[in-house]
Amino acid sequence: MAEAQAINATARVESRIRLAAALICAGLLVLLFTLIRIHPLAFVAFAVIGCPLVLAGILLFLFSIVSNQPGTESRTSSKPA
Repeated sequence: MAEAQAINATARVESRIRLAAALICAGLLVLLFTLIRIHPLAFVAFAVIGCPLVLAGILLFLFSIVSNQPGTESRTSSKPA
């Protein structure tokens, strides 16, 4: 039973990291395309679309690493003797 929970937790972390990587890649592509074109709307897209995508990817990555620390589930489920 514990192995199945560990596998589910690992799969959850991997899917969150993949989503974080996709957000960061999308943000970097937006940043790249806005740097090619010199226009005021390009700066707006840079600041309003690209930067938040990268920031969301970074925060999701950090959250996925911190939220599933090994041993946190066993500490919360154990009963004091």
